[in-house]
Amino acid sequence: MRLILVGLLLLLGTAAHAQTRILAQVNDDIISERDFDRRLALLHITNNVDVDDGDVQKRLLNLLIDEKLKRQEAARVGVAVSKAEVKQALKEALRENGLDFDTVQKKMAVKGLSADVLEQQVESDLLFVRAIRKTAGRQSEPTEAEIEEKLAELTAQTKEKQYLLSEIKLPVKTEADDAAVYGQAMRLIMQMRDGAGFEDLAKKNSQSVSAGQGGFIGWVSESALDEPVREELSLLQAGQLSSPVRVKDAYLILALRAVRDPERMKEQEAVRLVQLFLPDNFSKRTEALRELPLVKGNCSRFKALSERLNTTPRVELGAVPVADLPPAIANAVRETKLQFPTAPIKIDGGELILMPCAFEKLSPLPSKEAIKARLESHALEAAAARRMRELRREAITEIRP
Repeated sequence: MRLILVGLLLLLGTAAHAQTRILAQVNDDIISERDFDRRLALLHITNNVDVDDGDVQKRLLNLLIDEKLKRQEAARVGVAVSKAEVKQALKEALRENGLDFDTVQKKMAVKGLSADVLEQQVESDLLFVRAIRKTAGRQSEPTEAEIEEKLAELTAQTKEKQYLLSEIKLPVKTEADDAAVYGQAMRLIMQMRDGAGFEDLAKKNSQSVSAGQGGFIGWVSESALDEPVREELSLLQAGQLSSPVRVKDAYLILALRAVRDPERMKEQEAVRLVQLFLPDNFSKRTEALRELPLVKGNCSRFKALSERLNTTPRVELGAVPVADLPPAIANAVRETKLQFPTAPIKIDGGELILMPCAFEKLSPLPSKEAIKARLESHALEAAAARRMRELRREAITEIRP
């Protein structure tokens, strides 16, 4: 089950003087002003957001309350995580968001913040995931019939047009809120037209489960979309942004990444890729580039180099359909010999170097093992969401002025 690190980067600001006033009590635990200020301080280091914004502060306090509930649940169930697990998960989460662990730690030290401030939310999420796994047990495992049903559904979808989408979801709680939410959606669209990143705005504003992944949903078949969404997408080309789309209880802003017609969903050419990410201002960049000639002709050595530099969240990408690669990367892969590194490709936050290891044919359908893992992950995520609602409802929480 993917860690739900919602708002990790919304929680990273100038260090405040230590305070002992209690801001909230969650059952038998407290959240002090010092706890709050330390986490608010972390916000400015990575996101440079307005830490005086009331909405930001409210979201932070709610998240700190949720963390207390997660830790209490983990203690009740009797699960624990190691410091090594927390540190590894934290590094991966930072890398996925274009941040370097060592750089963030140095900035924190300048502000007088210890590493445990950064680790607290990750530790809470890991504990809660482990607690859910223990309590859900075999109930989260899909049956053979459920796997076959999902496979039949995916087989049917290969006969439809599919869209690669990202979303920002803005809930409309009552009809009286419609105009205000529409206005918010239009402001976000104007920010993106002025150069703001979709992923950053999704993490900060979207109320969908995809927010933690920058709004990324993945491939969605046409029949799975609401009619207003289908109509809007029919007017767009790949790479374009939608107008605000009203669905049942929200406005959606959609980014259409790609479109896949049924004839493209047959057996496809795929390439097995290993990657190395070099962040901007990476102190060992020159050393890494000097080593590239030494790994030519050997994917294992290139993989070992990437793992040793420890800057890449996912070193092995597996078999990726060539048609699904971004144009710049697809061209670089096609122009590079097998088991040779590509020239560095400039992306947000640094440079990417890829090594194509082998070409193969790829079925458009996942294996039964992959379907089972996906269904189990969805079941655990649903169980986690249900349990969080129960914990919030049952908790005795007092927010003090």
